[in-house]
Amino acid sequence: MASINFSPVLLALFLSGITYVLVYLFFIRAKVFSKKEIPMPIVQTAGFREPLSPSFSNRLPTSSYDPQEPEIDFTEEDDSGELELVEDDSSILLKEAEAVIDHIAAVIGNIASHPANPAEVFTKIRAIVSQYGIFQNTEFYDAINRYVAVSVERDLALRFTEAELAELWS
Repeated sequence: MASINFSPVLLALFLSGITYVLVYLFFIRAKVFSKKEIPMPIVQTAGFREPLSPSFSNRLPTSSYDPQEPEIDFTEEDDSGELELVEDDSSILLKEAEAVIDHIAAVIGNIASHPANPAEVFTKIRAIVSQYGIFQNTEFYDAINRYVAVSVERDLALRFTEAELAELWS
């Protein structure tokens, strides 16, 4: 007597296929897949019952509704076809401040000497920060100083004083 060996995966696929076909045939026989009309909800107001149609087309006035496209006035300057994105000063400063922070983070991450030489760290950060005098008298000035103080203390175990942080910018 010969025995047939099926792998469990093939057997599971075969049985799931048979189950799918049987369920599909059952639903076709029960006509579940046949098209039926969707029942319309009924709106009742003050004793008046009216079926609510999904399109609402019978509720829009057709004679007085005249869609018009908005008029756009093009001047000669608008005909160039080029669009210019205009950013306000604070968003430009924010992007520059992020660039400075990223540059400082890269420098602090690449300090090779352990323990770090305070003079080397100060001169490398000063070389970056001194180029951005536009941040003085803004909120970014304090934020960058705080970032430098915290990251230098956290990553390099160095502490800059307020005077040293102010000296970075000159």
